[in-house]
Amino acid sequence: MTYADQAYDRLLQSIRKGELRQGDRLTEDKVAGLLGMSRTPVREALGRLVSRGLAEVSIGRTLAIRRLERAQVIELYEMRQILEGAAARLAAKHASKAEIFSLEQILETTKPVKGQVKHKASEMAQINNDFHEAILQATHNRYLQHQAAQLSESLWLLNGTTFSQKGRSEQAFDEHQAIVKAIAKGDEDGAEQAARLHIEKSLQARLTMGV
Repeated sequence: MTYADQAYDRLLQSIRKGELRQGDRLTEDKVAGLLGMSRTPVREALGRLVSRGLAEVSIGRTLAIRRLERAQVIELYEMRQILEGAAARLAAKHASKAEIFSLEQILETTKPVKGQVKHKASEMAQINNDFHEAILQATHNRYLQHQAAQLSESLWLLNGTTFSQKGRSEQAFDEHQAIVKAIAKGDEDGAEQAARLHIEKSLQARLTMGV
C-alpha cells in the first residue's frame, strides 16, 4: 500500500467516524499535519476524494468535504434501494446455512426486550452496518459487493444516524426480520421487496432529520 493509499484510507475512516463532516475545509498542509505525512501523498489522496465525489471545491476555491443537498440524498437512497434489493435477492438464492445463521444471530442482538432497545444509537448503527455487510457477503457476487462499497462511502457523508430517532430501532428490527425470514426461505422476490421497503423507511427517517 502506497503512502497515498494510506492517506486516502485514513481520510475515509475520518469521514466514517464523523471526525470529518460535510463542509469541513481540507488543505494540504492541514491534512499532512494531521496524518504526519508529506504533502505529495496527501495531494493525491485529496484528488481521489474529489474524483469519488466525497470532496468538492467550495467558496473561495478551497477544498471541503462535500455537502449533500436533499435531492442528492434522495438519489443516493434510490441507488441504495436498488443495490440492497438486489443483494437480498441474491442472498436468498445463494446464502449458505451458516450465513443465514449469522444473519439470525445479528438480528437477535437487536431484538427489543419488553419494548426497550438494548443498544445506543451509535451501537445500533454499527450493528446495522454488520447486518447489511453480512447480506452482501451472502450474495457471493463480488461485483455487487464492489458497487455497494462505493455507495457506502457516500453514505458516510450523512450526519448522525437515523437510529437516534425514537422508535426507529424497533421499526428497523421488524424490517430486518422480514428480510432474514425471506432469505432463509429462499424467497427471492420477498427478500428483495422487504429490503427495498427497509431502505424506503430509512430514507423517510433520514429526511425527517433535515438531511
